[in-house]
Amino acid sequence: MGYRISHDGTQSTLSALQIENLGSEVKRAAGFTGWTTLKPLFAPRRDGYEEIAPAQAVKYGKALLKVADKLPGGWDRIASQIGQSALRAASANQQWVWS
Repeated sequence: MGYRISHDGTQSTLSALQIENLGSEVKRAAGFTGWTTLKPLFAPRRDGYEEIAPAQAVKYGKALLKVADKLPGGWDRIASQIGQSALRAASANQQWVWS
């Protein structure tokens, strides 16, 4: 199963394994408070679909952007792109969709 993230969060589909690996890198780099905020975003999705309310998307987006520059090997770019998409969804007052 793969994921597409709305508001230009992905240029192509990211596999569930890629999302899991990104989550692992974020967990290492984010520290306790950052990971507490981001952990629900990386929890496995039973049906592969989730809509995230604009207020929560802002929190995720800001936290991802804060940790992005601490990530190795291209994960920084992916986290930044996903974080920016969360903020775009929120600023448009739209659901941020992972499908």
